[in-house]
Amino acid sequence: MTDIKYCQNCGYLLQEIGKFCPECGSVLAEKSTDKKQPANYKREKVLKGSSKKSKNIYGLAAIVSMFAILIIYYLVQPSKESAVIKNQPQVTNSVSYPSSRYDHFYSIAFAKNGKIILPLDVVKEKKMMRFDYLLRGISFPLLAYLTEDGKIITAISMCEPCNSKEFHIKGSNLICNSCGTTWNLNDLEAISGSCSKYPPDPIPSKIVGNEIQIDENLVTGWKRRV
Repeated sequence: MTDIKYCQNCGYLLQEIGKFCPECGSVLAEKSTDKKQPANYKREKVLKGSSKKSKNIYGLAAIVSMFAILIIYYLVQPSKESAVIKNQPQVTNSVSYPSSRYDHFYSIAFAKNGKIILPLDVVKEKKMMRFDYLLRGISFPLLAYLTEDGKIITAISMCEPCNSKEFHIKGSNLICNSCGTTWNLNDLEAISGSCSKYPPDPIPSKIVGNEIQIDENLVTGWKRRV
């Protein structure tokens, strides 16, 4: 109980602290030294704590969701090979390959006006061709073949990890002659093998008359991926 100097009823000056006023007999009020908390103090404290925890949980959930979205985004993005193949021209109807080994045919490519030219009619007839484009003593290996839905695929003819330039087709598969790594010939998605991350690197091309045209700079400026 704290000191009370005057009676709250009559104003009498108190000499000693007691329970009653010696002048009027009124009960003297007591003041607790402990500060009383509001009636809803505990409830507000609990609610504030819960709110803080909720904000932390929501923040963590937002971060996790953001990373999940980024992961899903990158997972669903088409591969570089698929992106190129998607825009390749279709030159014929469905094409079928034997379940036994089907090897490519070979020829030399030439260039004019900054374009490497491959004969469309020959590629359509043979279905799979390997070309060498020669420039200043350097040979650039090129592969041109038809997918099963009749698209032209043009690519650097190289399995980079094992340095093989030769491939063959068996059924729906494109296979390296050296290491046996296998890809789906329609989209170059990996199927099996130690070099599966490095299929023949597809290069965009377009059809002009009876020519398959490839920008010369895309070939001569090509860099190995491994």
